[in-house]
Amino acid sequence: MLKGETSAFMEGVIAMANLVGRVVGLVRALREGDDAAKTAAAQALRLLACNAANKIAIAEADGVPPLVDLLRDGSAEAKEEAAAALGNLAYSNATNRIRIAEAGGIPPLVELLRDGNADAKKGAVAALGNLACNAANKTAIAEAGATPPLVDLLRDGSALLKKQAAVALHNLACNNAANRVLIAAAGGVPPLVELLRDGYTAAKTEAARALSSLSDNNDANAVAIAATIGLEAVVELARSGRVSVDNHSVWISGVQSVVRNAGIAAKRKAALVVAALLRACVPVDARSRAEVQDVIRGVIGAYL
Repeated sequence: MLKGETSAFMEGVIAMANLVGRVVGLVRALREGDDAAKTAAAQALRLLACNAANKIAIAEADGVPPLVDLLRDGSAEAKEEAAAALGNLAYSNATNRIRIAEAGGIPPLVELLRDGNADAKKGAVAALGNLACNAANKTAIAEAGATPPLVDLLRDGSALLKKQAAVALHNLACNNAANRVLIAAAGGVPPLVELLRDGYTAAKTEAARALSSLSDNNDANAVAIAATIGLEAVVELARSGRVSVDNHSVWISGVQSVVRNAGIAAKRKAALVVAALLRACVPVDARSRAEVQDVIRGVIGAYL
């Protein structure tokens, strides 16, 4: 190794040693400090956890359990910082997602999602969205009761919270059949469709991803999405097994739609919904006569 290379290597070793020492000190403050010290330590760890190597260092210093303890017992400000720190630790780090769940982090995050202030909810929804990238965590998050408050955020949250809720719901629904049912039952489809139509660009993309996940191998959700959007969407579903929303669809797996390749059962149910909707267009005194078919064809013909 050349002299310059040796110097650079030693600088890296020293920097890592300094980082580890700093992280150990912050974790000790989380365990032993007063409320102000714990809050400050959680804030510092939140910032450090934006770096991939730091995520590992914090976890290896056993920083996850005291952050979870702070979620349960800290002040309102400390809980906000702890939730945000855990969210950063879970982002793009599969091992930390498991550590946080094993430390009991999911229930207090869900509680914060329900009862925290706007900043606390921001940290909690981001953390739960990241944790939901793990298969076992998807089930644990749903069992902890996260679905209804996430849907509430879609309806009543700020623009950013709506987008984050859509991300979390997409991650919960992806590759999890039970969660698709839970999210639809909690009323998640209408506010996702509204977000797709009226949200800012990134929010529209996340809403489309969530709707796509909800309809994946779920014919009932595919029909519910189409019916929420309107007649044209139901007709499109009956005809092709796909659903688009105005001009706000996104490219998903090469198809510009939010419902892709719905099953035969969904297409048949959509056709029945179309027939029921169109029947209302026919005057009552004409419904028993043959020309009713001509009336329906006149309304639906452009779509088929």
